[in-house]
Amino acid sequence: MVRFDVVQRKIGRASAWLGDAETILTRSADEFLKDVKERDLASFYLFLAIQEAIDLASHWVADENWGSPDDAGSTFLVLADRRAIDRELAERMRDAVGLRNLIAHGYSLVDHERLHREYKEGVANLRRFFAAVSLKAGL
Repeated sequence: MVRFDVVQRKIGRASAWLGDAETILTRSADEFLKDVKERDLASFYLFLAIQEAIDLASHWVADENWGSPDDAGSTFLVLADRRAIDRELAERMRDAVGLRNLIAHGYSLVDHERLHREYKEGVANLRRFFAAVSLKAGL
């Protein structure tokens, strides 16, 4: 991967943001949904972590000279096609890109009930991807 220190820093930041998001998301659904500021903050932390995943995936594909994917979600599919990550994880990461896009273009588009319901699986998928990147980078 590009540079060991860059990968390490990106994964470190993403892990911290995931932890911060989880702190908010572990609240009851009612509490989470009522506190708009905290709800939006959790969404933003997820946005930041997903963006780091996109950046790392893009670097990985570029460093391996595996072409130029059409969009951020397709980058993860290229990694699956090359057997760098499994197909199921690639699909989940592609879904995460969709969530990132919703967050980026307006919080009102995000289904916060669904976000709260599914965050554990989403965070686990992000962590699985960061573990794959760490392994590839020799961390």
